[in-house]
Amino acid sequence: MFAKLLVTFIMLVGLVCTTSVALSGTLIILLGAVLYGAVTGFLTFAPWTSAILLTLVITAEFGGRVLRTYLTRKNLVSCSFSVNGMISYVAGLLACNALLGSSIGLICWHLIAGKALMPRGDHVVQVLFHLSTVAALRFVCGIIMILLINIYIFM
Repeated sequence: MFAKLLVTFIMLVGLVCTTSVALSGTLIILLGAVLYGAVTGFLTFAPWTSAILLTLVITAEFGGRVLRTYLTRKNLVSCSFSVNGMISYVAGLLACNALLGSSIGLICWHLIAGKALMPRGDHVVQVLFHLSTVAALRFVCGIIMILLINIYIFM
């Protein structure tokens, strides 16, 4: 029982990590399944289940990187600029609203930062949409892995 709880926690951490480009969430999910198999002596592991899990890991990790490269190859702004720019924009907007109030803070922030971000706003949104598509692919692969592990390995 404790092993299932620990592995479920590891798999949920892996599922959260699938939304990040830098972290290999599906590998963490697979690690949780292998850990459970090591504790139970791999009694519930079928060869086809292991093959499907490995295929999903390869699809999410390698396929996600290929898809990200393909989708963002012709963008005028980099992925890191898009993510950092949007996070900075929202954080600055929240800080201005907290310091000056919601109406004056919104107007001030758009007068100061809106001019810097707006010329590239369409490109930033396009890059963020493409990165979200890759994150969705990895997340769906992680969900399928967790479902397979819960149905066929946690018997």
